[in-house]
Amino acid sequence: MTMAKFYQYFNRTLVTSDDRMDDRAFAFGDGFFSTIGVRQGQILFAQLHNNRITHGLTVFKLNLDVDEMMICLSELAHQMTEGIIKIIITRPRQSMRGYGFLSVQPAQVFIKVMSSAIYQGVSFIKGIPIQPTMPRQMVCLTHKLSHRPPQLAGIKLIGATEQVFAHAELLYRQSVDDGILDGLVGNVHGEWICATMGNVFYRLGQNWYTPLVDKSGVLGVMRCAVIQSGLLGDVKERVLSDADLDLIDGLITTNAVRGMTAMSMLNGRQLTHLFGEFIHLS
Repeated sequence: MTMAKFYQYFNRTLVTSDDRMDDRAFAFGDGFFSTIGVRQGQILFAQLHNNRITHGLTVFKLNLDVDEMMICLSELAHQMTEGIIKIIITRPRQSMRGYGFLSVQPAQVFIKVMSSAIYQGVSFIKGIPIQPTMPRQMVCLTHKLSHRPPQLAGIKLIGATEQVFAHAELLYRQSVDDGILDGLVGNVHGEWICATMGNVFYRLGQNWYTPLVDKSGVLGVMRCAVIQSGLLGDVKERVLSDADLDLIDGLITTNAVRGMTAMSMLNGRQLTHLFGEFIHLS
């Protein structure tokens, strides 16, 4: 078979390119990723990351010794002291053309390390980062998440086009109102699911809830950590609907790096249950 040639079209010109088009991550978004916070040379919630990566490998039918990889990541964490590690796990190139793949194969792992003092001024309770209290508004976005097939539910896919467009909408809203920090994103079924870069917890009455992620969204590491910690009491999974929005009196976003961030407003309405009041320390 004749060797393929690769080009890139730019500014009315064809230039020779490398063969990245044959990478399945590039061509098909065939993989998943995880973003990890590092503090004092330690990976935050290493076992939860291990669990999520292991689950992703099972779904994608890829082989990887996750424990050995986590040892390597721990060494990187020790070297950087504080910051972020991002890992992307993809399927290797196939001998066949098209979407299909052969049986279980070794995973490809790409790692990016970003040293940064991301936890300056951040409190930690039960190991969870708690962002400082300040005025923050969340608004409901119009972009909708699709209904994922069951086997992909909750996985942090590298083909994150839905999040790309949701965040683009958020950036536009922020250009009009710089008091907006994040957006609440719904799905095609009319359920509110998550923030643009994390999960959400909301308070109704005396209880805290978090939306289900069995149809849309990501099963976040910090979401799991917050539920296990008991910081918000006995959190239940519950559908968040339009009818709930005017009744919510507390709202928190979570992600694996930033931890917990409390909102003070939702769609211009002041939330009465503010950050310092909700921590369940018993």
